Amino acid sequence: MPSITRRTLLGTLAAGAAVGVAGCSSSCPDGDPPEPSVLVDDIASGAFETLPDGSWPQPRFDAANTGHAPVQPPTDSPTLRWRTTLPAPSVDGIGAGASSPTVADGRVYVTTAEGAVALSLRDGTERWRHETAPATTDPTVGYDDELAPPVVADGRVYLAAADGLVALHADDGTVAWRATDAAATGVPTAHGDGLFVPTADGLAELAAGDGSRRWIADVEATRPAVADGTVVAGDGETVALDAASGDRLWSASVRAEFHPVVADGTVFLGTDGRLVGLGLDDGRERWAIDRGGGRTFSAPVVTPETAYTVERPGEAGDATFALGRDGDGTPEPRWCSYVGDGAVTAAAGGHAFALRSGATDRRLVTFTERFGEATWGYATADRTLPPAVLDGGVVIVTRRGTVAAVGGA
Repeated sequence: MPSITRRTLLGTLAAGAAVGVAGCSSSCPDGDPPEPSVLVDDIASGAFETLPDGSWPQPRFDAANTGHAPVQPPTDSPTLRWRTTLPAPSVDGIGAGASSPTVADGRVYVTTAEGAVALSLRDGTERWRHETAPATTDPTVGYDDELAPPVVADGRVYLAAADGLVALHADDGTVAWRATDAAATGVPTAHGDGLFVPTADGLAELAAGDGSRRWIADVEATRPAVADGTVVAGDGETVALDAASGDRLWSASVRAEFHPVVADGTVFLGTDGRLVGLGLDDGRERWAIDRGGGRTFSAPVVTPETAYTVERPGEAGDATFALGRDGDGTPEPRWCSYVGDGAVTAAAGGHAFALRSGATDRRLVTFTERFGEATWGYATADRTLPPAVLDGGVVIVTRRGTVAAVGGA
């Protein structure tokens, strides 16, 4: 687990460095991979007796892309409840046959190269399957393109397909409506009664009820963030739009490396060499953690007290940084941990969930929020995608289509 020396060093840096984590090496000071105190046994113990509560309806939990769920995940004696492998042929240029999972109303939803699949959260049995060619998107973690995950809202499953957007009834997978006037190019964001959809023609808002188009703006996006009546997206620049009309509110020259995250009136952007906070109201830079060129910061996971991000220095292994939040000021370094070729993608109940994707060491690792102890891990034969975190359970999918559910003892 991360050492006291590492945490003390970061505390010292936070007190003396104007640019936050400046002075830390290209990886963490000691560079050792964390070793979780508990590894989940690879033998499934059976279906959930008590179904995990809560949901993970969008790839980053909410419309603002925070990656933070107000639930208590399993922390003591986690066990593998069930595991199943989906037929998931690879897609040309993707290298993955499955998407990250979403979960709602007792079902797990996954996109494969053949379409959308719904599984029982209790035991992993298949509920329904809908065949369609899914859309592929730019990477949100790692370096490879991805299959667009399903998005769930109000009893419907929304799937970005190669020919547009399809809405399915969540209970049986039948089609509610299709919108084929523009090809989807990213993951839709559900918010209120609207869907904010990256398309080949720009960023569009569709009515969730029937798929009719409300507006379209000439903005490129992969995974827009929506909060406080504002949509934040962008590629070459970061753009804020009025969610009701699509009118441009402001633009900033800073470019998000992956996708924007919004929390407490601040737009968090992982960029080339910097982690930046912009004001949601005006787009002005409030703070920046500058590490210089030749490295990038991932899109952060943001909780009320902490922002987690992964630094990718290029010449060394990736490192997860936990940065303490205090109002609108610059987040202060708390701890960091070496993760190799990895990402931090979710947080809940005082824990963060990171992916370690080395050549021979692939696992999901959980860290405590305050001190960065690696509490438990789950090893996989293939690279793990961002998990869905529930109250008492975690759903994990690998790039080759293995779906597993972990619960408490």
